[in-house]
Amino acid sequence: MNDWFLYGVLALLPIAAYSGYRLGRKQRKEQKSSNGSLSSNYIKGLNYLLNEQADKAVDTFIDLLTVDTDTVETHLALGNLFRKRGEVDRAIRLHQNLIARPQLKTEDRNTALYQLGLDYNAVGMYDRAVSLFNELLSDPEHKSESLHQLLNIYQLTKDWDQAAKIAEQLQSSLGEEQSKPLAHFYCELADQKQIEGDIKAALANLKKALSINPDSVRASILQGDIYLQQSNFKQAIKAYQRILKQDIAFLPEALPKIAEAYNAQHDLKGYKQFLNESLQHDAGVSLLIELSKIIQKESGDKAAALLIGEYLQDKPSLKGLHRLISLHIEHAQESAKPSLQLLDGIVEKLLQRKPRYECQNCGFHTKAIYWQCPSCKEWSSVKPIKGIEGE
Repeated sequence: MNDWFLYGVLALLPIAAYSGYRLGRKQRKEQKSSNGSLSSNYIKGLNYLLNEQADKAVDTFIDLLTVDTDTVETHLALGNLFRKRGEVDRAIRLHQNLIARPQLKTEDRNTALYQLGLDYNAVGMYDRAVSLFNELLSDPEHKSESLHQLLNIYQLTKDWDQAAKIAEQLQSSLGEEQSKPLAHFYCELADQKQIEGDIKAALANLKKALSINPDSVRASILQGDIYLQQSNFKQAIKAYQRILKQDIAFLPEALPKIAEAYNAQHDLKGYKQFLNESLQHDAGVSLLIELSKIIQKESGDKAAALLIGEYLQDKPSLKGLHRLISLHIEHAQESAKPSLQLLDGIVEKLLQRKPRYECQNCGFHTKAIYWQCPSCKEWSSVKPIKGIEGE
């Protein structure tokens, strides 16, 4: 007897027994002659289970469930069981049968509607699920959970405009903090508008994102990218520089674009000053490496190596070590070069294997940045790793 069958027996027997008891008691009061029919159907269902004919057993037990005040919860529990086991078609049939009963109380009907919405959502019938959850927004008992279900669906289907509206409703009517996801929804809309070539609308959405969440690093990066494409280098730099106050850990993400903006203006002095000021605020080893490249051109390998070495004494870093070894290889004695090259190769492989980002909510590791964690679906939780293996 497999696990599925055992689970089915354990789950359905109490439901069937209680339903049999309830129906039998009711029918005894109404018509004593019905006892034989109940007993026959109940035994038939048990026989199906014992013969591992779960489909027929389930149908039999569903037929035994008479919908009244005392058995609604039994229906709902059985439907929930079906959905969790992946038998969503049965859950849908059961919940639809429940809703169709005219004697059902309003609160019970709304609960069944919500469960049916979950069924539709589970099989990707999002239009039907959305319709049911929207219907339930007028019910105070189901408003909050229905809004959350709608928000999840709109995120899953990438309907960012509707997602933003629902998040705003959660924040305004229920007082739930939604500033972080809301800002990301407007960033997603900005991305879409930019792809469509509507730069004005893209910038308007980014402005909205920053008004909702002034600490939105993503909005600053996207804004800077648009200005950079428009050759508006001063505005691009201004947008990128906001990251210093928003979350300095993300500054290395924008570093290549920042360098491009300064170089386009032939402002090496300004770029060097920016790097120095950022490093004073612990911006990370990537900015130090970038500064070392400028020092190398201005004053040679030795000065660049000295800069890196002093930094590593206080803040050990594999990336910094990799840069330091590369600076020493060319000037090392011939007998020492093979060892340095071997060490350099080992460090490089370590860096290639190590993840660069970690979700602060669930611990998910990745080499690419995600604004929404692929594992726990939390927004703004994936951060650059700091320390010896990161920045």
